[in-house]
Amino acid sequence: MNKNLKKENNNQINREKAANNHEKFMHTKVQYINFGENDQMEIAGYKPHKLKSRVTLFFYFLTFGLLRLFFHWYPQLKLLSTHKKCSLKNAEKVLITDNYKGKFKSYFVKEIIEISTKNLSKENSKDSNDELLNFFLCDGTERSLSSIRILKCKKLTYIWNDERCKFVKLAGLDKGVSRNDLHKYTGYTTKEQNVKRVIYGYNEIVVPVQSICTLLVLEALTPFYIFQVFSLIVWFCEYYYYYTIAIIIMSVFGISTSIIQTRKNQKNLKGTVHSSDKAVVCRGNGLYQDIPTTYLVPGDVIVIPKNGCEMQCDAILLNGSCVVNESMLTGESVPVTKNSLPKNNTPYNVKEDVNHTLYCGTKVIQTRHYDETQVLAVVIRTAYLTTKGELVRSIMYPPPADFKFDQDSYKFIGILGFIASLGFIYTIVSKSSRNIAAVDILIKALDLVTVAVPPALPAAMTVGKLYALNRLKNHKIFCINSRVINVSGSIDCVCFDKTGTLTEDALDMWGVVPVENNKIKPPIKTFKDIENESSLFRGMASCHSLTLIDETTCGDPLDVKMFECTNWVLEEPSSSKNYVHKIRPSMISKPFASSPNNNSYEIGILKHFQFSSTLQRMSVITKSTDAEHFDVFCKGSPEMIISLCDNTTVPNDIQTWLQNYTEQGYRVIALATKKLNNLSEIDLNHLPREDVESNLQFLGLIILENKLKPETHDVIKTLKRAGLKIVMITGDNIQTAIHVGKECGLIDTSKTVIEVLANKPTKYDFASVTYEVLEKTDKKVFNHLENGFHADFDVEKSQRKDYQFVVTGTSWANLVQYFPDLISRIVAKGVVFARMSGLQKQQLIEELKNMGYYVSMCGDGANDCGALKAAHVGISLSEAESSVASPFTSKEANISCVTKVIMEGRAALVTSFGVFKMMLCYSLTEFASVIILYTIDTNLTSVQYLFIDIFLILNFSSVFGITRAYKVLDRTPPMTSLLSFIPICSLVSFMTVTVFYQVFAYHFVKSYEWFTPFQFNPNNTTFYECYENYAVYSVSMFQYITMAIVFSKGKPYRLSIITNKLFIISIVIMIAICSYIVILPAHWLKQLFELKIPPIVDSRFHFLLIAFANFATCFIAEDIFIEIILKKFIEPRIQKFKKSQPAHKKLLLELRENDSWPVLENSSRNGIVNESYETTENTNC
Repeated sequence: MNKNLKKENNNQINREKAANNHEKFMHTKVQYINFGENDQMEIAGYKPHKLKSRVTLFFYFLTFGLLRLFFHWYPQLKLLSTHKKCSLKNAEKVLITDNYKGKFKSYFVKEIIEISTKNLSKENSKDSNDELLNFFLCDGTERSLSSIRILKCKKLTYIWNDERCKFVKLAGLDKGVSRNDLHKYTGYTTKEQNVKRVIYGYNEIVVPVQSICTLLVLEALTPFYIFQVFSLIVWFCEYYYYYTIAIIIMSVFGISTSIIQTRKNQKNLKGTVHSSDKAVVCRGNGLYQDIPTTYLVPGDVIVIPKNGCEMQCDAILLNGSCVVNESMLTGESVPVTKNSLPKNNTPYNVKEDVNHTLYCGTKVIQTRHYDETQVLAVVIRTAYLTTKGELVRSIMYPPPADFKFDQDSYKFIGILGFIASLGFIYTIVSKSSRNIAAVDILIKALDLVTVAVPPALPAAMTVGKLYALNRLKNHKIFCINSRVINVSGSIDCVCFDKTGTLTEDALDMWGVVPVENNKIKPPIKTFKDIENESSLFRGMASCHSLTLIDETTCGDPLDVKMFECTNWVLEEPSSSKNYVHKIRPSMISKPFASSPNNNSYEIGILKHFQFSSTLQRMSVITKSTDAEHFDVFCKGSPEMIISLCDNTTVPNDIQTWLQNYTEQGYRVIALATKKLNNLSEIDLNHLPREDVESNLQFLGLIILENKLKPETHDVIKTLKRAGLKIVMITGDNIQTAIHVGKECGLIDTSKTVIEVLANKPTKYDFASVTYEVLEKTDKKVFNHLENGFHADFDVEKSQRKDYQFVVTGTSWANLVQYFPDLISRIVAKGVVFARMSGLQKQQLIEELKNMGYYVSMCGDGANDCGALKAAHVGISLSEAESSVASPFTSKEANISCVTKVIMEGRAALVTSFGVFKMMLCYSLTEFASVIILYTIDTNLTSVQYLFIDIFLILNFSSVFGITRAYKVLDRTPPMTSLLSFIPICSLVSFMTVTVFYQVFAYHFVKSYEWFTPFQFNPNNTTFYECYENYAVYSVSMFQYITMAIVFSKGKPYRLSIITNKLFIISIVIMIAICSYIVILPAHWLKQLFELKIPPIVDSRFHFLLIAFANFATCFIAEDIFIEIILKKFIEPRIQKFKKSQPAHKKLLLELRENDSWPVLENSSRNGIVNESYETTENTNC
């Protein structure tokens, strides 16, 4: 017994040691949530520390709450000050660090909550102690536990996995479940549903709308307004009542405007995304119940109403079919048909099973089924786990704006703070030596800090953006994120979708090219010449996914055009009064009058295999009224259809014909067929798609025209003339894309067009890259040698340096997987990317951004949402709800909006530069005036401050941005960095001149016989009237006018300031008023400004001459020395020695100078193996 006890004690000691070692290990190891994914974040555990908490509380009282205010701005520091780091297993709180691309860090402090079935309300908790919490995790595992530890971040739930010692994201039924498993769901009981809801929560996308009081407190506690409060206190102590009241009014107006706008945005977003309804759920055993959709949880089985509904969750269709409008997700208003999920053991795949998935926010228009049974769907995702929830999360938590101007502006604020601290120290030291009271010294020193950091800077910085946004609004271009307007001024790469963006949405039938007996027949343009009973005609009449909505044929525009050419009629089955339609096959019938013997000849569509962008095809199984067999009709991209056909039915010269049509810009669809014999209608439901779409008989080509929009050619010409990189990213055929590219001028016909063909490894060969020089008459094929690959080019050396790449989606995928080192080169010289999926479009945008481009994406919303969100500036031509993912939306569906956005963006960016430089120099100029006057213990008066800040600076900044954008896009985009060579030289030269003339005026006034020096009176510390004050103030007033003129730039990004009438009027009026104040002010004005006017009038004119000399010097320094000498002659030479050039410029320079890539020597075509893939392939095989 003692031995057992001793052994148990030893085991206990060992366990404690192991736990301590684990604690130390987990304490030092960096842990992650969502590891390896786009939203990967660091996570660290913390538990309360009593001593730290008490010390922190003590400092709260010691700093009169300022430390607590500081922790409000930086909650992660509060956590570090009151908690001790520990393992996640023992943590009560966590610190989550989102390090976006290694550039921007954001922190989230979250509390870990423990939940169990005890969380259920009493009325629903009968026998709940026996229930387990069942849920799915994103790693594909299913768990059942009595209690769990969770944390919530960015609207997602993470659950502690004790075995793996990590937090794992909660998932729905879309992870690690097979299709058969989904079909086994029959519905939850009320109790089961309540237990499930403990973890998954209510099915609602909650967008918080904060109360006015909350917004008021949050806005008032921002660092800017806290600094305002600090400034107001200092100014009250200095008796600056007028200016203080003016700033209070401005602050109240600013806070009110911000609160109103924030609350409006929150309400608009909530109004857009919030939705709730009633749903019929299956309770098992044939029982159904109406419940609010907010009660739904993953695993519920719901009934889809016969007349449709708006989906409140993501669900899988278990039986029947639905016609759905998915414009909320895709921007495409054309209804699509969703079919029931096949029954097999294949794992459910989010991407591959889109044709069986109903998405939250989409609208089910109608349902269909074969009998009287109800159309059922199983809920797989709810709330923020849904596709709509992901979209809303991307809006609520947007990626940080990676923009140099914004970063540099914060650095300059830091510089101003540093200058203010120097002034603070100088004031204390200098005034202490003159025996001035300590309180007065402190107030003067703090006053100088408020002068150096301008409180009106944030408001002034928004002016240029607001004017630009209003001008864009007049062009029917709307913006939901004003931060992006400045970024749009830096755009140097524009990507376009093709269909609906560069070309018209509508397609026109050009004709068909029949194939009979392996021979191509002459094209048929008159469709009545096609035999009605021919397989080609019957395929055109039946191979589609059209549906009837309110007696109107709806569906893909291509399908609609093709079907309309047949002059047949589409008949849908009639509906019953229950939840479903009485389903029989969709019938295609010829017009009765044209049928022989008045007998209607009909084709029934029995089964659909919906179009898939991955498979590039769709197919149907049909049966004619006079046939005993079934017919399969399959249409899609010619490349895919040809690969599925029996080679003996495909003409040998089909590629020549195909190339001929695609090079002329036609959209080409191939059609094929085959017969299914000895099968019943029941057998059709169990036929795999792979078997149906194989060994087909090639029928011919369907040719459609897709014309350019009228505006396209001129816009592309304008953008290319401005030196922007233009890229087409489309899902269409590469030859069609190339033709459109040439037609609109996107592809330079004087350059060699090279198609990049990347091939994946096979059992007999390794991954390779092949290049094909595409020419009008012939095609010269050559391979590329990269890390051991063989090369064979038949191109002249002169062509090598002047080429452009075109790439397909298949090649892109292989390049990403097998040749990542080549990606940047291909992208740098790429102009057309065809057959690209939505994800691939997004990948391309990200690659362009990584290369240093400022990228704009313009699309019509269909399949472009990811790319629109990924780009620096997304411009949607769709008014659908998906445009919420894009900062800009144009109501005019053509690409002319792109030039307008870039022009206004450039004008706004230059305006922001000018306003920032003006506000910076305003602060430093006023700072210099105060420092000079502090040397004799005088200062600017309250009214003098008020006149400068309100009547000069606020006045100029409010009209500064009215100047319109220049009408021509310059080849060089404006600068984006305030800390670059030219802006720094501009600021330094201006301030040098400004300080010189203030010091000169200060000493110049002492040279007059009538001058009497200022005598400081300790008993009247607010008396500042003196000649020194007059001299400095007289010159400085005109310096503020000078900076407004000098920093208001015109050509090449804005029109001349002469066109800005309000600005010119303000300048003229202010010059007149300032001259009046300096030369001949009225007595009341002298008293108001507390000016000591020189007794001789001629002396006053001397200060006007000094101000004019100041203006002339600044104008020459800025417009001649900076803009001409430095910018055009010196800066280009400096750039040659700088290494901070964007990656794409360096790469293009390397490619231009590199004669070894692409390799141009002739060689044999024997493949040389890349050793890096040899091992991989042998392992795989």
